[in-house]
Amino acid sequence: METFHLKRFFVSLPAPVAEFPATLTLEDESVAHHLRTVMRARVGESVVLVDGERRQAYVAVLRALERRALTVQVERRLPPSDGNLPAVTLAVALIKEQRWDWLIQKATELGVSVIQPIASERTIIKLDEKDFGKKQERWEAVMRSAAEQSEGLFIPAILPPVSVKTLCHQGSIQGQRILLAERGAHRETLQAILRKHPSAQTLLFAIGPEGGWTDAELAQFEQAGFVFAGLGQRIMRSETAAMAAMAAVVYELGG
Repeated sequence: METFHLKRFFVSLPAPVAEFPATLTLEDESVAHHLRTVMRARVGESVVLVDGERRQAYVAVLRALERRALTVQVERRLPPSDGNLPAVTLAVALIKEQRWDWLIQKATELGVSVIQPIASERTIIKLDEKDFGKKQERWEAVMRSAAEQSEGLFIPAILPPVSVKTLCHQGSIQGQRILLAERGAHRETLQAILRKHPSAQTLLFAIGPEGGWTDAELAQFEQAGFVFAGLGQRIMRSETAAMAAMAAVVYELGG
């Protein structure tokens, strides 16, 4: 059975499905509502359910669709769709809302794992913890829709904003650290950097605000081990640079 035309939705499964067919009842009011009212799903219809935590997808048949729960018969597991793409964190200075929504939508379609908003010295948009809490739900809805549309196996994590100093001192961030710089004689091309690390498992990109990073911020990134990369001679907006970086990763390392 071809699956590209099937409705796709994310669920949290208590355990991976090991035997087929398997009948599961999922008590998730939001998913049931989404299927009924947004996707217009019907009992007897085949769908793809995605366990985002384990990054596994299954073909299933809807057996019951109630207000607070749904019952499915899981028929088979689908092969992975994300290839060998490394786990990519986009650490991006906050930009205006409409452009930010576009950025997280397209980054999700390209397979980003984590989006880390940055509050830099030249960031125009300010977002405190309370404001982030208000926006997080909407951002996650944007990413969920994009992941479903692009047949992704997970919804990216979006984290509370941090300063450049905090980002540079986060010991939990492993792998190659890359700062996208629009100018500078010591930049390497992003293509050359990625080709030096063909087996990279994790990548972190730092992408600045419209006014660029300050000299003090650039010094912090350099001290933290970031490699400075260029994307050519053109000066790009933040969201364009983010998409160019993700597209390069998909092309060079995505298998």
